[in-house]
Amino acid sequence: MNYKVNGITLFGVNYRESDKILTIFTLEKGKIGAAARGVRKANAKMKQIAEPFCFSEAIISEKSGRRTITEINSYDSFYPIRADVNRYYAGACALEFTNAFLPEGLVSEGHFVLLAEFLKALAYGSGNPVDLLVRFFYDALNENGFALNLAFCGRCGNPIENRVFLSSREGVCVCENCRKEGDGGFSLDTYKYLKRISEGKNEETDKKTRCNGLKFFGYYMEKVSGVALKSLADLVALQR
Repeated sequence: MNYKVNGITLFGVNYRESDKILTIFTLEKGKIGAAARGVRKANAKMKQIAEPFCFSEAIISEKSGRRTITEINSYDSFYPIRADVNRYYAGACALEFTNAFLPEGLVSEGHFVLLAEFLKALAYGSGNPVDLLVRFFYDALNENGFALNLAFCGRCGNPIENRVFLSSREGVCVCENCRKEGDGGFSLDTYKYLKRISEGKNEETDKKTRCNGLKFFGYYMEKVSGVALKSLADLVALQR
């Protein structure tokens, strides 16, 4: 059986002498694994699809549960992401998030669009890569069932103006008056930064606050899902 998919390459594992087994997040079939034969050769026609970030149309041949890529039409490799270390690790975080949160075969048009638009902005836009990633995390967690309320206190509904706390169990930030045992405090500056990003406001922010924003999402993701992104730790280290 042959069929066509549109997908973004998440990562690949070397196989045999010149092949790779790729994990691709597709619009039509969700996350799939497929063999790409000969792509490690210098003159390979399908070499592009073996690289992370590659957005392409692929013809898949499936037999006895094994998938092989037989033909591709590359739309975009998002090459500028590879030319800047911060953009590269921000992009790697989004790919790693997708691999961790989207089980194989789960179709999510919403997440596919989020990922494609994020990579496009990261490669060709002028926005700060950390700001772009923070917004991606916020939107992607919401899309995948781990929504986080940053607009106001999640318990009383009032604006948060002094001390701020996070209830990872409820997915809300709360004010000091509504704090319960187990709610963890974090800086008001970080909260204001995250709130601005969630509202699409990208005012200039200092490096420390951006770094704290990344740490916040790293903490939240680990608490709600047990997922710790290796690429996120690398990106945080670059901000110091």
